[in-house]
Amino acid sequence: MPVARILWPSIRLSLEAEFHFTEVDPLVVSVELHIPEGPVVRWTISRDLLFDGTEEPSGMGDVRLWPSVVRGRRVVFMRLEVRGTACLIEMDPGQLQEWLVETFQLVHPGTEFEQVDWEATVAALIEEGEQPRSI
Repeated sequence: MPVARILWPSIRLSLEAEFHFTEVDPLVVSVELHIPEGPVVRWTISRDLLFDGTEEPSGMGDVRLWPSVVRGRRVVFMRLEVRGTACLIEMDPGQLQEWLVETFQLVHPGTEFEQVDWEATVAALIEEGEQPRSI
């Protein structure tokens, strides 16, 4: 999906964003921002937060989304922050909602926890807890 990084109110940098969803981890979406001549930046974001952000302000902390109107057209802003450095992304809400609806057809909202293998999850947590820690 084409997106724009807002560098200044009048300066936008065109980027490509890839959104990935898997039924194995249905609560989250992986977002890859492809920066021209730079690294790929990856974020993991709640699928519900992405959807809610197309309709109303959503999120807190490192990831925030909100709908807006720019030059007469609807947009969604996504603000990503890490260690005091922030990035503002502008997206088309229609494209984002269309993609999210496809994920909802794979795993319906509210059924995400039915996909979790609870025995494997608990076993992994127990195993992790038994690992020696170094200081």
